[in-house]
Amino acid sequence: MAAVVAPSAILTTRVVAPKARAARTLKATAFKGAKLAQPKLAVKRAVSTKAVADSKISTDEVLKTIADKWEDTENKSAVITYVAGGAALVWLSGTVVGAINSIPILPKVMELVGLGYSTWFVYRYVLYKDSRKELVEQFDALKNKVSGEF
Repeated sequence: MAAVVAPSAILTTRVVAPKARAARTLKATAFKGAKLAQPKLAVKRAVSTKAVADSKISTDEVLKTIADKWEDTENKSAVITYVAGGAALVWLSGTVVGAINSIPILPKVMELVGLGYSTWFVYRYVLYKDSRKELVEQFDALKNKVSGEF
């Protein structure tokens, strides 16, 4: 018997390069002859560009109005004090709400209080026509009081 000798190419391990991964997006060449709907990105871009242009115009107008009001203000130190006080008040209220939120059961109690008040408000002022009229009158009275009209 003769020994069977295999060629060396069969015995050696072959190193194969990994296959390239298929692209995750479909390409038009994958659908030869098929017509694909074109995405409507151009329309969205045009709309968003127009919205940005419109908002820029109104932003410029708002900034101009604020600058005009600032120039007309006589007591600028009082305005700066009010703005700084308002910013400090917003920061302080955020800190207080964060502290209350860290107490385990208190946020749920606050939610119940809010739900209860909202229910009472709807029952008292929104549910019936007479009470809605009373709410509007109270709101108008408050608005006139704040604006200085009597």
